[in-house]
Amino acid sequence: MKWIRSSKIHRFRFSRVYIYVLFGAVFLNSCTVVQKYQKNKPFVFKNNIELKADNVSKDEKATIKSKLYTQIDDSAKTNVKDKFFVFHYYVMPPVFDTNAIVASASNMTFALINLGFYHPEISYSYDIVAAKKEQKRVTINYNVIVGKRTTIDTVAYVFDKPELEELALKTKKESFLKAGMPITKSGISQETNRLVNLFKNNGYYKFTADEIRVTGDTSIEALTSVSDDPFEQLRLLAEANRKRNTPTIKLAFLLDNLPDTTILTKYYVNDIYVLPDYKIGDSYKDSSLNKVVFKNFTIKYHRKLFTNSLLQENLSLKKGVVFSQDDYFKTINDYYKLGVWESPNIDILEQKDTNLLNMVVKLVPQKKYALDGNIEMSYSANNTTSSITTGTYGNLLGLSANLALTDRNLAKSAVRMTNGLTAGIEFNTANTNNNGNLINSNELTWSNSLLFPKFIFPFTAFNHKNLISNQSVINTNISLVNRIDFYDQQIFNTALGYTWTTNRKHLWTLTLLNFDYRRIYNRSNAFNETLAEYPFLKYSFNTALVMGSGLNYTVAKANPKNPNIVHNLKLNFLESGLPWNFLKEKGKNAENGNFFNKYLRTFIKTDISYTYTINHPKSAIAFRTFTGVGIPLTKSDTTLPFFEQYFGGGPNSMRGWPVRGIGVGGQKLLPFQSTGVRFNDRTGDIQMEENIEYRFDVAPLFANAVLFKMAVFTDIGNIWNFKNTQASGGADSAQFKFENLYKQLGVSSGVGFRFDFHYFLLRLDMSFRFKRPDLTGNDGWQLPNINFSNIFGSSYDNRLWRYENFGATFGIGYAF
Repeated sequence: MKWIRSSKIHRFRFSRVYIYVLFGAVFLNSCTVVQKYQKNKPFVFKNNIELKADNVSKDEKATIKSKLYTQIDDSAKTNVKDKFFVFHYYVMPPVFDTNAIVASASNMTFALINLGFYHPEISYSYDIVAAKKEQKRVTINYNVIVGKRTTIDTVAYVFDKPELEELALKTKKESFLKAGMPITKSGISQETNRLVNLFKNNGYYKFTADEIRVTGDTSIEALTSVSDDPFEQLRLLAEANRKRNTPTIKLAFLLDNLPDTTILTKYYVNDIYVLPDYKIGDSYKDSSLNKVVFKNFTIKYHRKLFTNSLLQENLSLKKGVVFSQDDYFKTINDYYKLGVWESPNIDILEQKDTNLLNMVVKLVPQKKYALDGNIEMSYSANNTTSSITTGTYGNLLGLSANLALTDRNLAKSAVRMTNGLTAGIEFNTANTNNNGNLINSNELTWSNSLLFPKFIFPFTAFNHKNLISNQSVINTNISLVNRIDFYDQQIFNTALGYTWTTNRKHLWTLTLLNFDYRRIYNRSNAFNETLAEYPFLKYSFNTALVMGSGLNYTVAKANPKNPNIVHNLKLNFLESGLPWNFLKEKGKNAENGNFFNKYLRTFIKTDISYTYTINHPKSAIAFRTFTGVGIPLTKSDTTLPFFEQYFGGGPNSMRGWPVRGIGVGGQKLLPFQSTGVRFNDRTGDIQMEENIEYRFDVAPLFANAVLFKMAVFTDIGNIWNFKNTQASGGADSAQFKFENLYKQLGVSSGVGFRFDFHYFLLRLDMSFRFKRPDLTGNDGWQLPNINFSNIFGSSYDNRLWRYENFGATFGIGYAF
């Protein structure tokens, strides 16, 4: 009964908030200001469109309506500017003119015809309201009935040149126009462009869209047929009536009148010249240039800046073959992706009185070296991870300086080598640490990256040209980290990997060898005592070596039947130690064995992430599911190494909890102190998470420079350990068990605010914990006491409430 009474109180509070929001909405709508209008003359204040479209989906109806608004004549459009979400300014509204309405209706008619609605009905009316002295506001109302949509009956290709007709018919399955589809102008344009590209890829170098003419026949054959049989006449009339209700069109693609006969000439590639260090004014005929002749092409250069094999491997054009536009653009793109030339260009030179084309590839080199540097700053208020010895609680200010030197053309082979140096320091701006210093931690990192524009050993035989991209990467990092009052850490990591794309949506990454050694030393006594007190932390923070391989697969694509639906799938697999156990001394353990006996961790780890997004013109709903499992494979390994474990919380996970703040399993939160909390990093071997988010546009800001959006969301999930971490072997609430899954799931919901700058998005999410895995009563369900004081207050009780029930996170881009 207590819970019921409490819930009534909360309902009253939410009702009161709802009244405030409703009042605010009325207030916002009233803050409309009209500026620079012509006095005592009717002016356009608003345009309304009422759309009736049967047998059309809700999403498509919204798209059609949005398109109709763009067809309103400029002389009837209003210019509205929003400021501070509250004030709406109508600047220089146009003088009302019925001719502008007629023009708008005509524009809408043509737009609907282009969408396949051949017989729309558009009517309009207008109202004049004297809102204020000398102000005559006009609201124009358009009533649009789109009528029946015309669909495609058949598509025919009737080209005078047999080879073109044969090419079109052979690839008809790839057509953008299918029987039964709505007829649209964009569909016809897409099919026209497909045919043009098809012909250009088969030697017809001069062919353009101007050479194609499209005709359509919408006549009803039944009405033009004559029959003496009365039953046949009835059948034909019934067929005619059916076609009136479902109008169709027969399309035909034909060659237009061609004044230039060379347009239908089939061209072949003749000589190919590559100028790898091209300067303005250079000519492939210049005899002073150095020259290397190959069977397929000729290189002409000033200085030897690039290997011959680099130029040959990225040249898709072939001498003596039919000209292909795809090969032409692939050559340009492949040279550009290497990153050593600025803007590759290929001149096409027609040979007089022949059907041969010479190709001159002009490549302007970029500067060999690039030096980059930047300074980064981060600030975290009310940090929950602080000194375990004093429980200090304050605000953290982080500064880091980054310097990177890049060689774009190592060994003259477009191998990109980058050496980077990073130095970082973190200050506690409110309190000093246990040693009386303002510094919480510092870090120094050197990194080296080698990026090869192809597969290297042992996969050199797989450098196929049908791959969109293929690269090899060798990364090396050395770091020294000092977490004052916690521990020191040395990190050495090197990895050899390969990435390739088979088409524009499928990306593969193979890590052939990953060597990652992280040594923790100089532990403080208090830190060791904390690990001993909390076993779920104890087994994670140890010196460890990961040595193994991994595979990653990513695909993102839209639903072919509904492009507004987007699927995104990511699969990861990682193993450590499996092929390397022979390095361990047989019959020995971590205490008496060699380096590998002591530190090499043997495990397998795999996870899957799937995102399903439904986009609408002004809103979207996104679903995400994530499951990851890591399994330690030896008795001595209780958990995965902490740097390979999963964690929840933060801006891209369980947003009601801070980063590494949820779990493990049903573990209790560490006690909150008036000065803060102790070391509280939580990581686990298993993670399950489900997210749902509804996103919607609110209003444009600053002359449409920024779009203000909002979202409501719910996150469900937690992390667990795979094995029992209790030294005694007793019950361990951090271990995953199916019977405890429901009880130990965390649930948080909240509201998000987004500022879309078109090229990036800033995000603030405020989330409340409605189900806490650390609570046993009522399976963890609760109704947090949400009020202004608890969210923004500074008292001990307010901070305690936020620590237990609330999370606020900043992020860039969407959470998933």
